[in-house]
Amino acid sequence: MTFGEKLKGLRKEKGYSQEELAGLLEVSRQAVSKWESDRGIPEIDKLLQISNMFGVTLDYLLKSEGPDENNKENGYYVSRETIDGFLSHKRRLAKNIAIGVGLVISSDIFGCFSGYMQLLRPLYWGTMAIGIAVLVWTFFQPRRYKEISSNTLLFDETVIKSFREESNRNRKRYVGMIVLGVIMFLFGSEFLYMVKDAVGSEVCNALDWLIDAASVMLLIIAGIAIHAENIITRNADYIAKKNSRGKFTWVYITLPATVLAVLIGIATNAWSPVFPVIFLFCVLLVTVCKLLIERKESK
Repeated sequence: MTFGEKLKGLRKEKGYSQEELAGLLEVSRQAVSKWESDRGIPEIDKLLQISNMFGVTLDYLLKSEGPDENNKENGYYVSRETIDGFLSHKRRLAKNIAIGVGLVISSDIFGCFSGYMQLLRPLYWGTMAIGIAVLVWTFFQPRRYKEISSNTLLFDETVIKSFREESNRNRKRYVGMIVLGVIMFLFGSEFLYMVKDAVGSEVCNALDWLIDAASVMLLIIAGIAIHAENIITRNADYIAKKNSRGKFTWVYITLPATVLAVLIGIATNAWSPVFPVIFLFCVLLVTVCKLLIERKESK
């Protein structure tokens, strides 16, 4: 890889446009374009600024790799700063998805009080609409760090060793969140049934929806966090599985999962059977829109 290819890759990894990078380096956009097309090299102070900004060494930036080196070690170099940025991005994404799903589930709280249906109905639809809007807004955000989830990654040995130790510690916390979420989901209703006479059936039902929302939010946050860390710690296995599957394999999983969720909702009243269908519709709509946008940008 040349200096220009490395700079372009690092810029895209951070989600910067040429104009944004130029502003951070206090140069013109034309200068950045010239560097990325290998028609020039920055001055040493700018090279140091780029090195610090992206968490890479000057040796990595300036050392060109020949064909033999590329064949021997073909991959995408990732620094610790990049790993932290990727995980921070995934955590924000997980929180937004959890909030959206939590709001959609929590909207049924307002349907538990039969004596105030007319008054609470706007709150029911408003909460659901906000939840769906949060999900749609989240899925329409630009894909950042897509190079990490689509390439074989290269690390400094000390960086990946330190991160694996940290990931093992984090995993205990995430597993605890999953266990807590499952317990809340399975036994929350049983606990509320025992205090039903004390608080009343309507309050009990409302609390049941609140517990369901909280448990699902815990599962989403922990699940996405574990998946994100696995992309780093088990990168070779992740890329191999991803390459062996089609781009839209998730559709074949989502459809039967939606049917199962609807049946569970009908059988147990754990959630409204409409929710899984609405969620699937939103995901399909966002996917189609993103494909149309990508197709338009590629022309």
